[in-house]
Amino acid sequence: MTATADAGESEREPSRPQFRGCVFCYSAEWAYYGAKQGIRAVRD
Repeated sequence: MTATADAGESEREPSRPQFRGCVFCYSAEWAYYGAKQGIRAVRD
């Protein structure tokens, strides 16, 4: 199994999504980012 760029993301603040030309993908990345921020807020 290979490590991904997101492997240690639970330990540090997730990076803000960057628009790469796909509105659907960008929206999904923002939803993921918001969920990670929400989990951090509840956990901390």
